[in-house]
Amino acid sequence: MSTKIILKNKTGQKGATLIEALVSILVLSLGLLGMAAMQLHALSFQKSSGTVHRISELTVDISEKIRANPTAAKDGLYAFTATYSTAKTATLTSKLCRSSGADCTATHIAGDDMSAWLLKAQGLLPGGAVRLEGDVDSGFQITVMYQDKEFVDITTGVVMNSTPCSSSTSGVAWRNCCPAAAAVTAGVRCYRSNLIP
Repeated sequence: MSTKIILKNKTGQKGATLIEALVSILVLSLGLLGMAAMQLHALSFQKSSGTVHRISELTVDISEKIRANPTAAKDGLYAFTATYSTAKTATLTSKLCRSSGADCTATHIAGDDMSAWLLKAQGLLPGGAVRLEGDVDSGFQITVMYQDKEFVDITTGVVMNSTPCSSSTSGVAWRNCCPAAAAVTAGVRCYRSNLIP
């Protein structure tokens, strides 16, 4: 008696490994895209926190200089109320009082302080500019302005305008509004703070 072995061809299994490989590649690709998106958001947040740090540095810098020169502050020599377009390219005259050891008056020191502060803002921030208004009795309002290329409407992609300050603006809205006299252009953000010397 002879036994015959019949091998059946399983046609349903052809290409299964290829499909599994393609599905694996698809899942891996989606994971990599998700990681890339997370990296982009992380870079955006890092840039934002860096900008906030530079703004704080500028605010503290001028605050210390005003407190160190009360005579000039009382005489209103720290006021700088140029428009945004003027302030972002302006250069102020400096006598280099602090670095040269020259015999300078409070007026000269205030001029040097404002010149250095303006140059620092222009160097630290894209399209950086500053304003300083007020007096010793009522306090000073410091405004740091800068160009933010990500300041766009996410639905339309149009560059946005900062909210102008009004007499009723307060709280966080006051901190982020732009003085009307600054005449800021689209895409410019403002950060304001008060200084009571």
